[in-house]
Amino acid sequence: MPISPPDESLLEQTPMDLMDTYGRMRSLTDRADFQGTLPAIWQCSDESQSIKKALLGYVYNCPTFNLGRVGALLDPVRLSTAAHHGQDLVILGGSHIGAEEVSGVGYIRRINGQSVPCCGMLERVLGDYLRTYRRATQLIKISREASRVKIEVPYKYLFEKPAGETVRIRIHLNQLVEGEALGEGTLGKIYRLHPELVSDYPEVVNHLGTTPQPIGHLLHPETFSFSKKLNPESHEPKSMLEGSVFDFMPQIVSSVFPHRRLCNINTWRQFHRIASYITDGFDGSNRNIFVLAGLTIDHSIRHNSFIPQFGFWMEHGRALEARYFGPLEINELLAEQDVYRPPVTFLEYAGL
Repeated sequence: MPISPPDESLLEQTPMDLMDTYGRMRSLTDRADFQGTLPAIWQCSDESQSIKKALLGYVYNCPTFNLGRVGALLDPVRLSTAAHHGQDLVILGGSHIGAEEVSGVGYIRRINGQSVPCCGMLERVLGDYLRTYRRATQLIKISREASRVKIEVPYKYLFEKPAGETVRIRIHLNQLVEGEALGEGTLGKIYRLHPELVSDYPEVVNHLGTTPQPIGHLLHPETFSFSKKLNPESHEPKSMLEGSVFDFMPQIVSSVFPHRRLCNINTWRQFHRIASYITDGFDGSNRNIFVLAGLTIDHSIRHNSFIPQFGFWMEHGRALEARYFGPLEINELLAEQDVYRPPVTFLEYAGL
């Protein structure tokens, strides 16, 4: 069983204005006496993220070093290269999502007028898993006969197949049913619905009749998993992202907002990759390093807000004393800081 990421409610902190976020980061690192500070960022290679990157450099009066790839996939080894360009490091990163929600997916309007999924790479990673799950929620049926609640599981979910190139769902039958099959149905076998599901979802069970209804959200993450042949050796971004979040796909697809949940879990995974690299594989050499990870909300290709979710702070290269901040703690830390404002305009910073 993989370690579980933070609950969705913890990650849904109040979005901050981008310049307020950067200003509070700058005040924090100034107070901690960061010197020769190089800002670095890992984020998706999307045009909607370009102004965000430029503004981070503006606040720190130094162009921003790139640590990321498409899909906000982190390349932690680039940090060693970045270390040659500055002394102390301040790092921002995480996934982004379009502010407009449609069927659980975030959308943004591009310059050509099209409204498309954003982050598109993560939406493509999600697609087959979400379709496979939603199909199962419609094909598995539940009904009620007097005091007995029944479930019909199609044969396609009863015969386990080896992992292949396509996504398949594996039903955990012992979490869905009680006892042996009661008989045959139209598409599969009929069982008693597991008593825990009966007691946990009374608002559904109490309204059931004899006509079978789709199981819907009763097919929760503990009742299924996915199978697919992954390629852990691949350096293709989609394969790397899919491998990183594969174990968490059941809770992602069953979320009310699956695209956002995927973005949050990707940020959580990549944050711990860079934190582990800093403490275990990077020569800190008396450096101060502050990492802020979170979800960027794309209101347009030009305007973003930011939800702080995780923080890491190492002072003077002391990796064993590094501090980690969860969603509540990092927001409290930033709220304590003043909002630094650059002494020059953005055009002056750009040399114009």
